[in-house]
Amino acid sequence: MLAALDQPQTSVCHGDLSRPRLQVPTAVFRAAYRELCARIWIELELLAQAAGQMERHDPPRDITMSAAILRLELVVLLDSCRSVHWRSMLSVEQCNGLCSMLTDVLAALYVESGHLSDALMEAQDRVLDELLTESAARPPLADPASVCELGQGSDPSR
Repeated sequence: MLAALDQPQTSVCHGDLSRPRLQVPTAVFRAAYRELCARIWIELELLAQAAGQMERHDPPRDITMSAAILRLELVVLLDSCRSVHWRSMLSVEQCNGLCSMLTDVLAALYVESGHLSDALMEAQDRVLDELLTESAARPPLADPASVCELGQGSDPSR
């Protein structure tokens, strides 16, 4: 998400800070948000696959450790999202949406290791819901018929 900040910024957000901060443009935030959701979903999927293979036995330490590491990464992201710096760069709606998704995923993952598979599915569902919402919010592509010049439509006989 921080890599998206290399893009040119256009609007300025004035807060309680002594100097104005540049706010991340909506298109840049949305692209970074989709990428973050996709990365979190992939991490959850990799853990779910590993947990599924070991479901009949006690979860091996590396799966339990990997889940703990993912939870820690989510906590760091959530703390960053709540920071004054990020709140000055993101709109209230962006901050609240990001914090909500991270909190929900983190809450789903706070389970005993024996329930990890179900927790991973719940967390993946939450991230997938977010990705679907973002995809639905994308502007529609141009109608292909409007792109074709008159007489160059999709008539197969030509």
